[in-house]
Amino acid sequence: MDVRAVIKALPEELSEEDLANILRLAMLTECAAETFGAAIEERAQRYDAQWLSRFTNRVWLPDELTHLAPYKMILLSLGFSEEELDRQIRHTQQLPFEHRGGDLPVQVTTFGFIQEYLTDNWHGLVAKLLKRASPEASYMATRVKRRETLHTMWYRDMTALQLEADPRLLEPMAEALIKFQMPANQVAPDLQDEVARWLPPMGVDYEQMARDLLRLVHTTLGDVRETGRLLVQLAAEKGYRLGPISAAQMRAAVNRLGGPGYGLIGEALLERLGLSYLFHSPAGGQDSAMAPYSGVYERIRGLLRSWIAGKIDFDFRAGTSPLPAGPGI
Repeated sequence: MDVRAVIKALPEELSEEDLANILRLAMLTECAAETFGAAIEERAQRYDAQWLSRFTNRVWLPDELTHLAPYKMILLSLGFSEEELDRQIRHTQQLPFEHRGGDLPVQVTTFGFIQEYLTDNWHGLVAKLLKRASPEASYMATRVKRRETLHTMWYRDMTALQLEADPRLLEPMAEALIKFQMPANQVAPDLQDEVARWLPPMGVDYEQMARDLLRLVHTTLGDVRETGRLLVQLAAEKGYRLGPISAAQMRAAVNRLGGPGYGLIGEALLERLGLSYLFHSPAGGQDSAMAPYSGVYERIRGLLRSWIAGKIDFDFRAGTSPLPAGPGI
């Protein structure tokens, strides 16, 4: 494995130092897995969520502990000394970590599936950066990425099961999303601050990230009305606009009507990001006796939905949208 060959193949916006720091950020966030695991375990015990404790200690943490070695090997190939890398790892592992996404189990799992998706995306970008000049190193990063994909699905499914058991947990789930912050902001803040600059030359696709995150949220909730209600609440709390009016104004208007418009808003948001297949009923699923009426209804609803979708103008650049960015665990 010759990672130094990657230096000559870097995009012109990235330097050799940038490459080293991108790899260091991946390594240092992964090396703090036990610190993050302890924070999850403390909350699992506080709320007697033994299922979360077992998952963390028997499945998630043993898997996470394997993610450090590939990045350490890649950095050694880049020319770092093992003594220096070990010093950085020890320092990071000794740093305190404050989980800020809420303490309830549903908030922990909500935090989990968002940050695991973003970490999955980060390792994929690293693999892409390395692929042409060092396919061996790229393959190692890809193997880590694949594990993070599994973690994303596990946490998403655990969140969905909790919401199915108690729909009232939607509010704390929203709170977890509003307070979300990547762990790297605490364990490697100097490197995390550079992520927004690194992402474009690394080939990030912000719209695809938004599409993936919205699909994850929608499949967790399983209901387009709840998706609309959650997303309007998030946008209102963060001060964003949905077209010509603020999300706060839209939320107030829909709530005044008793909330029947959230389903239409949810559909419009999904349509705006090319995810309309998530709410369209399969052909032939409607009672034939209702077909003449449902056809007119759906055409009118479709016109309203497309009009709303056309008014929604997202800005997917880092720092100008509610999307977080960068690696987690």
